Amino acid sequence: MNNGMNEKFNRLVLLFCGVSLLVPSAIFAESSSPKTVPGQSTAGAVGSSEVLYGPEVHWRAHKKAEDLFKSWNFDQEKIGGLPAGFSVGSTHKESTGEWHIEADREAPSSPHVMTQTASCPQEDCFQVLLADTGNLGLPDIVVKLREVSPGKGNEAGIVLAAQDHRNFYAVTVDLNSYELRTYRVQDGEPSLLGKGVAKPKPGAWHVLRVQVVNSAHVDFPRLELYLDGYEVPMPEVYSIQGKGRIGVLTKGETVAKFDGLGVVEMMANRPLSKPAAY
Repeated sequence: MNNGMNEKFNRLVLLFCGVSLLVPSAIFAESSSPKTVPGQSTAGAVGSSEVLYGPEVHWRAHKKAEDLFKSWNFDQEKIGGLPAGFSVGSTHKESTGEWHIEADREAPSSPHVMTQTASCPQEDCFQVLLADTGNLGLPDIVVKLREVSPGKGNEAGIVLAAQDHRNFYAVTVDLNSYELRTYRVQDGEPSLLGKGVAKPKPGAWHVLRVQVVNSAHVDFPRLELYLDGYEVPMPEVYSIQGKGRIGVLTKGETVAKFDGLGVVEMMANRPLSKPAAY
């Protein structure tokens, strides 16, 4: 009799162990399988700069600040006008620039580009085109640009942390001197923060990339600058103060073309805690 009871007990133990093994496996398989919400597409994580240089997914500018990735190639916009979701301005009150879409068969993503053709009345004047991206704190920005005006001192580049068209940070490139320059503009008055020598690749079009980097996860992010995929050494500049919109700009009498503007908000680099109160 004892043997029969022992046999039944052993069977119950084996049955319990089998169920314990099967149930977690089924739960894990269900939780690990991808679930797609109807009408929602999935995309891989955005990695290094090669993602922005390669095939791009393009859509119009949205007003949702939570959008982490946006890009514009301007090809769906009408020639002669401004793209949807952009606004123009200048650090000089008497000028707003001449921004418009135009055809260019030699553009990196033909047939359309964004062009700025009006010169500023002052040498330290910036013509600014801002995108309606909301306030970004840690953007990784890439744009393809071409300076078409002759002469020295021509600069074009990227706007970041912009409060408006007269308060922002800027990174410009002068393809005559091969210099990258960083500015902080307050109430229309620019201050040069630093400059470094770049080594652009041959060709008319070049790729400018600006990263706001916060690898230490503190409240003092810094800039990393690249031209045509090569980092441009630059003396340490002041930390970027605050969030803001992004865009492009020209300086002085520069005439320039822009194409393939893209931005990624680097969520993983946000501070782990608020700065100390002292």
